[in-house]
Amino acid sequence: MSLSRSDLFSSNLEKGTPELQRKHRVVRESIDLRGLMTRSRVEDQCQIDKLFLEHRIDAPQHSAGECMMDVLTRAGGWPRSADLEALHVCTLRDAESSIGSRIMAASGALTALRRVSEAARNSTIIVIWRDRPISPDRFPDLREGLDALVRHFRTGGVRDPRAA
Repeated sequence: MSLSRSDLFSSNLEKGTPELQRKHRVVRESIDLRGLMTRSRVEDQCQIDKLFLEHRIDAPQHSAGECMMDVLTRAGGWPRSADLEALHVCTLRDAESSIGSRIMAASGALTALRRVSEAARNSTIIVIWRDRPISPDRFPDLREGLDALVRHFRTGGVRDPRAA
């Protein structure tokens, strides 16, 4: 895909990539009074992203939630898109060790979640794994669970990009 001059010098600041537009519901919104300057906004974000954008969780908690989602993906919690060109044949022993290592990818994070209260564990699983909203009275429980993941993934040093 080649970029034209009009793609580089445009009044549209954030169009979003074609891949982003295929995978998500992207809406255009004007950012000036006349509607000449527009940007794109993703409407169907993950719950963890929505909570971060609403300032209900901080940057280290958001980063830890993203790390947990990545670990769950590697462990087989969600199916990845199929890459038919990457198919290969392996022995049963290789398959068993692959399954074992995938399960172990999530074990440390899940052990960290077992150390918090049951309400915190449930709130964290609902938001991260099930991608469902929780009621505002459960936000302290969610923060407790995310703080356990912050300690596990060591994301405490992540700076908030929204801070001036």
